[in-house]
Amino acid sequence: MSFPRSRAAAVALVSALLASTPYAAHAAIQWPASELSTHVQAYFAQLRGDEASARRFFAEHWAASALEETPLETRLQRRTAMLERTKGLTPLEVVNEETASMEVRCRAGNGDEVMAIFEAEEVSPHRVLGVRLEANAPDGPGPGGHPPGGPGGTSGPNRGERERPSSVGPALSDAELADQVRAHLDQQEEKGEFSGVALLARGDSTLLSGAWGDADREKHVPIKPDTRFNLGSIGKLFTKTAIAQLAEKGKLSLDDKLSKYLPDFPHADEITLDMLCQHRSGVGDFFNAKYDTTDHSKLRHNRDYLELIRDQPLWFKPGTSERYSNGGYALLGEVIAKASGEDYYDYLAKHVFGPAGMTATGAPIEGDGTRALARGYTREGAPEGQERDNVATRPARGSAAGGSYSTTADMLAFDRALFASKLCGPAWSAWVTGESRPDRGGGGSLAGQAAFGFGGGAPGIASEWLHEGDTVLIVLTNRDPEITQPVMRPLRELIQRKSPQRKRVRS
Repeated sequence: MSFPRSRAAAVALVSALLASTPYAAHAAIQWPASELSTHVQAYFAQLRGDEASARRFFAEHWAASALEETPLETRLQRRTAMLERTKGLTPLEVVNEETASMEVRCRAGNGDEVMAIFEAEEVSPHRVLGVRLEANAPDGPGPGGHPPGGPGGTSGPNRGERERPSSVGPALSDAELADQVRAHLDQQEEKGEFSGVALLARGDSTLLSGAWGDADREKHVPIKPDTRFNLGSIGKLFTKTAIAQLAEKGKLSLDDKLSKYLPDFPHADEITLDMLCQHRSGVGDFFNAKYDTTDHSKLRHNRDYLELIRDQPLWFKPGTSERYSNGGYALLGEVIAKASGEDYYDYLAKHVFGPAGMTATGAPIEGDGTRALARGYTREGAPEGQERDNVATRPARGSAAGGSYSTTADMLAFDRALFASKLCGPAWSAWVTGESRPDRGGGGSLAGQAAFGFGGGAPGIASEWLHEGDTVLIVLTNRDPEITQPVMRPLRELIQRKSPQRKRVRS
């Protein structure tokens, strides 16, 4: 298919084609009048069609350079896997559009809210280079649920497939990369859009470590590089590391039924530990109506969260679907306690944080006097254009689903410990970040992963850990994900210019 030279003519032509083919545009939202918009509309239309319509979509709307990088058959396989996972996508709103990028808020068939982030060629007709799907719902009223990754990571850590062009700009030297990251964050702080800490490392060298804004606005306490921030759902990685350790030592199996450890929990005979780890158990979220009416100051231990989900109906029959679950990870925390014979928090301190050299990481109880904690600030419940302390939205203590506090230095130490197999073997370390189960033929190591990333987000909480090649970027903030994510996107592009290899981002 060829496109007219005139942008207006191209838009008119493709719009007409969309109206007369299976790529019928979604009338529920207002689409921009642009070439990229027609490609994006075609993307959503082909998700409702068969394989033939998908092949036609890739042939007409996908950049040839991207198809050369990843063959059509591979992309069709990814499409099938994505549809099985999400149960389809319905576009709700175009959140942002630029010449070569567009962000569309969507509703997945499994009930999740997702941000579809499209990247396209810089020149007309702006065919698609890649699309990234990220969970768009924040963690909930408190720390520990869907990460943002994008607006919301990949909701709980950044969940979503990343298909990116092999290059997004000229390669940057270490000094150029550090200078551009610092300049961007300086600019965003001046605009009132950023407060937090950032650490950039390459190999054994720290290229940048900086702090911006206030940790406590009322007391005028500035943020410092060693200020501790709420990680949100990144804390799930600590829980998953503990599960990996216990599985590797034979103290539990991912195929164990939940009933082996929590026999009185509803549906425990139907749920395996693997289902809990992969968000396939059907167990719901503890940020629910019962949470809203609960005295948050009484949520002081991981086991306290179980009462919020005990009587909640399953979202689906265990093992039949996938939906991000804070409740499932709270259950894993108690499994860790039963299998190890140690309190969940004590286990992490002794077997995860200690061996990794994470001296400033933990789950303090609100008001216990822990020093150097950043207060969170959210627009939720605040007057228009203002922010308030997020203390009213948070439980008194984080859980196995998230809510630990840490520093950028400690998060880099965690990254290094996983790669050095200090916490568990290479194959189990790779499983922690999303690879296949070692006990079912999965193997490999983190050294073979080109890229991965995780994020956490909730009111007044937004964190991100990106690892691309030998480059690591950690950003921790005390602002809403909706504020922080536009700040993060240019940083991700800068990191990709330093490490052009691609893999995927997971939450």
